[in-house]
Amino acid sequence: MKRKRFRYWFEAGMALAGAAIIAINNLFIAGILPFLVPLINVIGGLVAILPPVLLVYTRYRIRKESERDFVSFLMDLSDSLNSGMTLPLALHQCTKRKYPALRKKVRKLSAQVDWGIPFDKALQTFAKDTRSDSIKRAVTTITETYRAGGRITDTLNSVTKSILAINKISEERKSSVYSQIMIIYIIFFVFIAILVVMDVMIFPSLPSVAVPGFMGNGMGSAPLPQKAMSEMLTYLIIIQGFFAGLVAGKMAEGSMVSGLKHSLFLAIAGYLIFATASQIEIPILSLGV
Repeated sequence: MKRKRFRYWFEAGMALAGAAIIAINNLFIAGILPFLVPLINVIGGLVAILPPVLLVYTRYRIRKESERDFVSFLMDLSDSLNSGMTLPLALHQCTKRKYPALRKKVRKLSAQVDWGIPFDKALQTFAKDTRSDSIKRAVTTITETYRAGGRITDTLNSVTKSILAINKISEERKSSVYSQIMIIYIIFFVFIAILVVMDVMIFPSLPSVAVPGFMGNGMGSAPLPQKAMSEMLTYLIIIQGFFAGLVAGKMAEGSMVSGLKHSLFLAIAGYLIFATASQIEIPILSLGV
């Protein structure tokens, strides 16, 4: 409980620190070193959002690694049982194998069976600790067979084959959509290039842009400053990059959490490119067009 509370306070403190960096940057540094504003804003944003994002993504990676190690664990357990070992001895033998993501959980499972806890209940606790839906489904099948008195080794082999088949399908899907993910990246950066041209060359050539309802009372129209238009385009790029990354992750690995790395890269790269380029003004009229 204390560890969880500390994590919440840490994340809140990092969010406040990031917000403070961005505020100081835009209030004071912007007037002295304007070319550093985009970079410092990115640093402040990373300080604010990186801890919770890393936490969520790390849990996702650990869960995926646990699912891969679970296949090896089932194969080793089945081999040990087929060799004539009893279940407690087979589990003890598995604790000597290398399962990076499941090492502690396998040791806990073996210890619980040694203490006399029924194998099915210990295995359900094991599945709960992994926080993986696929492992929970596999464990449900194994425990039902164990309670019914069937051959546990046959069930372990069948579950292992099913998980391997699912993993193979996932890898094939990931490789098949690689080109589509590249298209998402290309479209995003082409989108940024178009907005940069608009902000650097077209907007400075316009005396003003009248926007209906832009007046304070919501009636009539008033000129929209170029700075306001640049800010709107900046928000548009960040939003587009964030959701494009989530789509890429969903297409590649079937989970939007896996798209967080794409989202961070696209949003940060898009913001840096646009914010840096927007400091340049090349009016079309000055080019003689």
